[in-house]
Amino acid sequence: MARASTPHTRMGTALILRALPALVAAAIITFSRNHAPVVGLAVFVGFAFLLAGVLIFSIAAVPLEGVSKTMVGIQAIASVVAAAVAAVTINSGLTALILVMSIWAGVTGLAELYAGYRSTDKALSREWLTLGGFTALLAIVYAAIPMNDVYAVGLFGAYLAIIGIFQIIAGISLRADSPQTTPSTNEVSS
Repeated sequence: MARASTPHTRMGTALILRALPALVAAAIITFSRNHAPVVGLAVFVGFAFLLAGVLIFSIAAVPLEGVSKTMVGIQAIASVVAAAVAAVTINSGLTALILVMSIWAGVTGLAELYAGYRSTDKALSREWLTLGGFTALLAIVYAAIPMNDVYAVGLFGAYLAIIGIFQIIAGISLRADSPQTTPSTNEVSS
């Protein structure tokens, strides 16, 4: 049996690709001895630029329409803007880290929650609502709880590890939920 390229298959692949920058950034933070804000901002810059690239790829490769396409676009734009602001304020300390992270997480989390809420595809909606919930929770924690350098950077690393692993599981799940088709008579066997 051959697997057809369905929207679930493509979205599953996009989620798995989206997990890669998160897991790489989580590993960098986890294995770094230095949890200064400059490290957190530097890792965020790389993560956010890579995430924006994957989100733009998702818009092009996955047949997203309407609100879903708009919300993924908003996430990509917000990630690029936040990465640029983080790069400019990289030596500004803990306040810059908390502001950049909380605003980015608030905007992207709400966009993903809204995309999940409006999606008619139950499987995709579930994944977007969960990811949006994790990201919105990150924004709330950064905005509401006073933090020192180690906690602020460590929290970002923990968030990245959680969403990275979740996105791989969600991507595999979406790909497994895709309908399978048999090869048509027009296909040539190799």
